[in-house]
Amino acid sequence: MKRLWAGGPYYTDDPAFKITTDSVLLADFASGREYNRCMDLGCGGGLISVMLHNARPEAIYDGVDIRPDAVDAALDNYDANGIEGQILCRDARQYRSMTQPGGYELVVCNPPYYYNGKPSPDPDRAAARQGAMSPAQFSGAAAYLLKRGGEFCLVHKPEFLTDIFAAMRLADIEPKRLRLVCHMAESAPSLVLIAGRRGGRPGLAAMPNLILCQPDGTPTEEIRRIYHMRQR
Repeated sequence: MKRLWAGGPYYTDDPAFKITTDSVLLADFASGREYNRCMDLGCGGGLISVMLHNARPEAIYDGVDIRPDAVDAALDNYDANGIEGQILCRDARQYRSMTQPGGYELVVCNPPYYYNGKPSPDPDRAAARQGAMSPAQFSGAAAYLLKRGGEFCLVHKPEFLTDIFAAMRLADIEPKRLRLVCHMAESAPSLVLIAGRRGGRPGLAAMPNLILCQPDGTPTEEIRRIYHMRQR
């Protein structure tokens, strides 16, 4: 088990998925808001909850993942960092069987993006993608889990934006914040960060693009902050 950064939380990798930029960016995007209970749909090794807990340790962090080895890794990470919450080994699409509705102020999700793609030759990744949710499914799950006024934060690919926005509105989650992620300032967006509010009023705020690298290839100041590089 390692520390995510010097003096930071402990973390052991999900056996199938190592630490990825999209999860780290989503954790930062979802932080800074008040909530008492958070659910991570498809939590893997629990990286997002570990990072959120570092910023708001008083909250409870629950998670669900279809893979037993991912759940085991998440439980180890919870124990190592003293995180309160439960991790369920279950298909997140069966959200109605997990808990009562409206129990969370925050739901986060970093889903497999290509939910209709070919099965992966890697058995662990294939198992994860077998439980991949469509925009309609993860929006429906978030709407069921969230209290009215609660926030749903996810990371996805820009080409699915139309489907995601349509699904969120049908589930009574109004898109409220949008941030595009670009490798460099002149690059086309490669990821999109979205936040929606359960029962919210119409009105979408487009945030400045999140740029990963400077022209010389070194991390931008914002990425250095997100990754705690300033402490190294």
